[in-house]
Amino acid sequence: MSMESELFSNYLILQDALLTYGFQPLGDRLVFVKPLPEDHFEIILEYDGALRGRIMDLAAGEEYINYRREGATGYSAGIRQKFTDLLLDIRETCCRNQYFRSPQARRINESIGEAFGGQPEFLWAKFPSYAVFRQKDSRKWYALMGEVPRYKLDPASGDRADVEIINVKVNSDHIKDILAQRGYYPAFHMNKKCWVSIILDDTLPDEEILARIAGSCASI
Repeated sequence: MSMESELFSNYLILQDALLTYGFQPLGDRLVFVKPLPEDHFEIILEYDGALRGRIMDLAAGEEYINYRREGATGYSAGIRQKFTDLLLDIRETCCRNQYFRSPQARRINESIGEAFGGQPEFLWAKFPSYAVFRQKDSRKWYALMGEVPRYKLDPASGDRADVEIINVKVNSDHIKDILAQRGYYPAFHMNKKCWVSIILDDTLPDEEILARIAGSCASI
């Protein structure tokens, strides 16, 4: 994964904000140039639905690529840091954090905010994709969203790709019936007697998932 893809993977780039930042239209893309006069380099960023960058060595008249190496040291590490700092500034100024990757996970997150006023809380540096939602008064969790390899929920799939899930609390008397339905799985990393996991891949409609979230919130 490129530096740009990694830094902007969960962010929505706002084109109007790029223009305000200083990007200029050029054909079907926006272009931003930042000189690094002390190094005789310039950073060139282009946006055409995705953000990509390169660094030109003005003295040599060619692209400089050594900074792309993760283990870059010395001079290359300094150039890498300048490139990274520019990308981070653009991310802070011109982007909106979407928190989650899948369209359904993003819709559910927005709907939780509208229905319950809850915002995701990312509590674990070791698991940056995991977010909890709490009741306003009791501060107890009523939902958890995160990523997990699909096969850990559905071993028969053999699919090791990560999928986004939401864990919600359900009536323990009904859990067997719920788990018999398509789209529901025993809760990942939570009490399986009263929690279930739902994969956010549009197997279940948003309305059904939001009803489960409402029930979970009410039962806490």
